[in-house]
Amino acid sequence: MKRIALAGILCAGLIASAQAGTLDDIKKRGTIRLGYSETSVPFSWKKAEGGEVAGYSVELCKRVAAGVAKQLKLADLKTEWVALTPADRVTAVASGKVDLECGTTTTSLGRREKVEFSVPIFVDSSTLMGRESSANTMVQMAGKKIAVAENTTTVGAVERALARRSLKAEIVKTKTVAEAFELLKAGKVDAMAGDRTVLVGTFYGGGGAQGLVVFGEDLSMEPYGLVLRRGDPDFRLAVDRILANVYRTEIDQIYAQWLSPLGKPTPPLLMMYLLNALPD
Repeated sequence: MKRIALAGILCAGLIASAQAGTLDDIKKRGTIRLGYSETSVPFSWKKAEGGEVAGYSVELCKRVAAGVAKQLKLADLKTEWVALTPADRVTAVASGKVDLECGTTTTSLGRREKVEFSVPIFVDSSTLMGRESSANTMVQMAGKKIAVAENTTTVGAVERALARRSLKAEIVKTKTVAEAFELLKAGKVDAMAGDRTVLVGTFYGGGGAQGLVVFGEDLSMEPYGLVLRRGDPDFRLAVDRILANVYRTEIDQIYAQWLSPLGKPTPPLLMMYLLNALPD
């Protein structure tokens, strides 16, 4: 009986320790480590001038950092920005390299085996961007080359879209969306796949390369979330509480600052904000 009681005490201690995790780590080091993408315009990127990390997702993470600082009573909490790629972003969170990932990571069940997600921060769709002169629909991609960043949900979306239409095309995997865009501009592939908003941002960020067009058809829906470690309910609650408050009070201004060139928020996005503006 004593052994059982001792085992129970040890188990409870381990659970309490796991729950303390990220917030305690942030408080001890006096720094919150935020992961970002250098090329996911307009959500998360590094500006050429001054090297400032900017974007819609980055702005939300700045709000999270400020809210965590207030919760922990750390007036001088520092922020460390860590550049990540689609290939290493999930691992970086799971290993503790960063406390939170602030980019365009789609919430998926497969990823939730390794990490946790905040309430949704955006709803996008995946599609293709290609040469206007050669193809602007999925059906026209038969026998063509399509570039897509590896370790993204877009890879599966393209594969499923081709299979549904009984089409065959060569999928060329790259490390980043920017690399896929360079292949497209150089004429080494016929199209690139990605999230619609990121494709539009990449297109205009790259000077609006001549002769390119973003396809009208969607391949999949992509709900984004901020990525955090599993087994840390206290940090997850802190992040979700801050985001819910943002949705109740200032999301209109944040959207206008970073996403207004895309037009008004879509009905699905407005509904997402409404459903996740949870009461405190």
